Amino acid sequence: MSSAISADDREAVELLIARLVQLLSSNSEAAQNAAGTLCDLAADNPTNKDAIREASAIPPLVALLRAGAESTAAEYAAGTLWNLTTNNPTNKDAIREAGAIPPLVALLRAGAESMAALKAAGALQNLANNNPTNRDAIREAGAIPLLVALLRAGAESAAAEVAAGALQSLAASNPTNKDAIREAGAIPPLVALLRAGAESMAAEYAAGALLNLAADNPTTRDAIREAGAIPPLVALLRAGAESMAARKAAGALWNLTTNNHTNRDAIREAGAIPPLVALLRAGAESTAARNAARALQNLAADNPTNQDAIVASFAGAVVPLDTFPELQRTLLRVALARLHRAEAGEDAAALEAALAAATAVGAADEAATARVRSRLDEQRAAATQRARRESVGLNVPLPADFTCPITFDKMKDPVVASDGHSYERSAIEEILRGPHPLSPLTRETLGTALVPNLNLRRRIEDHEAELDRMAEQVAARMASAVAEAESASQAISQAEIEALREQLADAKKRARTEGEDPPVMGAVMGAVMGEDPPAPKRRAPSRRSAAGSGAGGSAAPYP
Repeated sequence: MSSAISADDREAVELLIARLVQLLSSNSEAAQNAAGTLCDLAADNPTNKDAIREASAIPPLVALLRAGAESTAAEYAAGTLWNLTTNNPTNKDAIREAGAIPPLVALLRAGAESMAALKAAGALQNLANNNPTNRDAIREAGAIPLLVALLRAGAESAAAEVAAGALQSLAASNPTNKDAIREAGAIPPLVALLRAGAESMAAEYAAGALLNLAADNPTTRDAIREAGAIPPLVALLRAGAESMAARKAAGALWNLTTNNHTNRDAIREAGAIPPLVALLRAGAESTAARNAARALQNLAADNPTNQDAIVASFAGAVVPLDTFPELQRTLLRVALARLHRAEAGEDAAALEAALAAATAVGAADEAATARVRSRLDEQRAAATQRARRESVGLNVPLPADFTCPITFDKMKDPVVASDGHSYERSAIEEILRGPHPLSPLTRETLGTALVPNLNLRRRIEDHEAELDRMAEQVAARMASAVAEAESASQAISQAEIEALREQLADAKKRARTEGEDPPVMGAVMGAVMGEDPPAPKRRAPSRRSAAGSGAGGSAAPYP
């Protein structure tokens, strides 16, 4: 019923409410009907909700609850209280003060098949929402184990759905309730509800309950992971930023990653990073996107594997990263470090990927891009050089002192750090940019001075030049040996053919003297001379064989 009605109609409604409140205390059937009508009047009508409270309806409604779950009047009274508590803080307090919470909790005992239990769970859900005092009172009345029992009816059960919503409200900002809910065994059935998918209200409420349970509770974070929640939470992300289930799942992953290294690895391994990055496309106005940004920020903390995976996921993605400045700062730092490492190495594919990711997060300006492109050309030339050496079997191990202790690749610009050891310049500079730079080899604090190791650089260049000279020599020798072998093979083959020609010519002369070419010799001679082989001569069938054959005849027995 709409609240936008005339003054006369408003007065009529208020008179009706007053009369219905009087009937709540009458015989059971009249009270039942009055409670049902008040339930309808309170639905989605803020004015009527206030009017019903002001008409002193709450105490008799609470009294009806005590008739028990078998009573239709109790069921209707629970439904009315459910509607009265929706988005009405004053009613929430008034209902608690009227003593409604214990009889509402008692109705839960009727189980998931009971409409009275369903409506009682809905009323408790609303009572707990944004009301710290009610959250404590509901726990103290023993509601949590009964709500957990309703969860086990599964996602198709309306009672399970509403119970998940009630636990979501009870767990919000209440450490005592969080522990009580976990200890009551709620986490496994909540995880089971997640698998109903993003279209399911049960899954949405379950994700919200896990979000609240994981906040500021290390024990519960571990319990949620161990119950297998991470993969179905990740699946909910794929519903997109408009989905409330995805929004709550992103929030749950944000809380699960807070100060928990094991969860960070598990969430990456479950494939969460790409869908979290996809949620960012909705922009900072989206709660789902903000939750995703915070989850990614936590995933990147002190986890190089996650950092690289996150930066790589931005390559080719169109994301307004500048609207998430804290995450952008983290990713800029990671992308630049990854780019510097790839520049110092010898893997062209890795450098190309690092450049694409750095460009995606805004870490590569024109100067950096030009520098990296030049380095890519160097790496490709080096790969061609290595392939040429390997093709001639010249696999000479790189001397140990030519290898950077950080990148484990050949140094191209070696410098000596304050610890007395030589490193690739870009690799040691990355360490020096950190807050507490320590030597990779001695673990002593490093100074900022770097001295070019010109002698080592010259030795590396001389070593490479010598290898190239040796590769050219080996390649030339191999080509010469192959040419000589082919020439000798052709000469031997030609000599053998000429000798065979002479032998066959002699055999043919002898055969002609005797009057007939030997069939085999003729065929071979033709092949050598480039002629077609002669057709075999047929003998005329003997009379004996002709007489022994006929229609229906059988082969003679073998003597």
